[in-house]
Amino acid sequence: MKLKKLLVMALAISMIVALPGCGSSKEKKEESASVEFWNDKYGQKDQTDIDKMVESIEGLSGVDMNVVAYPDTASYQTAMQQTIKEEDAPGLFTWWSGPQLETIANNGYLENLTDLWDEYVEKNGVSADIAESLTVDGKIVAVPYSIIYNAIIYNSHVFEDNNLEVPETFDEFLDVCAALKEKGITPIALKNDSWAGFIWFQQLLAAKDPQLYLDVCDGTKKYTDAEVVEVMEIWKDMLDKGYFSAPMAIQDMKKEIATGKSAMMLEPNYEAVNVEKDYDVKCGEDVFTFALPTMNGGKKTIFFEITPLCVSANSKDKEAAKEVLKKWFTKEHQTTLTETDGNVNTSQVEVDNPVVNQMIANSQDTQNYAMILRYYENTPAEVRDVALDEFMKFQMGNADVEEVLNTIQKKADEVFAK
Repeated sequence: MKLKKLLVMALAISMIVALPGCGSSKEKKEESASVEFWNDKYGQKDQTDIDKMVESIEGLSGVDMNVVAYPDTASYQTAMQQTIKEEDAPGLFTWWSGPQLETIANNGYLENLTDLWDEYVEKNGVSADIAESLTVDGKIVAVPYSIIYNAIIYNSHVFEDNNLEVPETFDEFLDVCAALKEKGITPIALKNDSWAGFIWFQQLLAAKDPQLYLDVCDGTKKYTDAEVVEVMEIWKDMLDKGYFSAPMAIQDMKKEIATGKSAMMLEPNYEAVNVEKDYDVKCGEDVFTFALPTMNGGKKTIFFEITPLCVSANSKDKEAAKEVLKKWFTKEHQTTLTETDGNVNTSQVEVDNPVVNQMIANSQDTQNYAMILRYYENTPAEVRDVALDEFMKFQMGNADVEEVLNTIQKKADEVFAK
């Protein structure tokens, strides 16, 4: 199969320039199936990596692929909105999970992929729990383009030097934090990004009860519910006792973990790669991982973020797109995606990083771990955006529990009443 050059759709509103393919259309076998793959992920991607990905999936599926990349989210969303109802819609495209996925699914724009899931996705090493986040009205309407798992990454020497074990209960986790604080070590490094205030809210809420977290996200329970207040008081107590650092940049967080100034951080799997790459530490020797224990002895929750890969229901190329998906999760293609994107999406693919491999292995252990879509995508954007501001104010000590929860609930009442 020939390599394809990156195609960039020309839009009048954004003046995007289209780049031609390597060969002319005459060079294609007329009988070859083909599909366009639209996304906003490859706009700044190295062409060599794009070519490797295309060559891999073409060789496995027998379907010619043209990658159509948009340089920014706004132009991409505009193009999809203008095209998704037509037969010229792309066969394959990436989208966003949560309410944004539900909206286009409920409008009938997504192909039902339920029949593909068991044989071609789950059997190739994607956690069964992921399907729920891609299901609308009982139908699986997307597969994962990328999955990012979040867990606690910690400096093992700090634990060993202070005779600390990985906690198995939430009370033990608090005891570890107290012991570290007493030794002058910051237990948990905290991120300063304006959007990141939800990270410990979601994790502590799920540690209390995963269903409580889900009920809050969909409006079944209020933010002012007694159980939510209880969790916020636990969080406040942790903040007051100095178990968290002052919010800092991610680069500083990684440095603090590497040097042992801070013991733990709750971050995505790729940060385990970055902390090893950026500092003189080795994952599996100096740095390890664990999931936060629960308050009730149930399954530990691992939050994930996901980029859905969808098939346009109206596209003339939807059957070719489904043929591509039948090969997308093979070990061969996923290995190529890991090499070109850096993400590890299935348990079949291993990288030279024991921490990342452990996170992926945990995602397959559905007896002991529950995979749940993170808060950012799991609740309406109007509620989320208010909550992000309030949670960050709370972390900074600029708002109390009652003020934060009442403010968020006021917006939630507006949104869920619609």
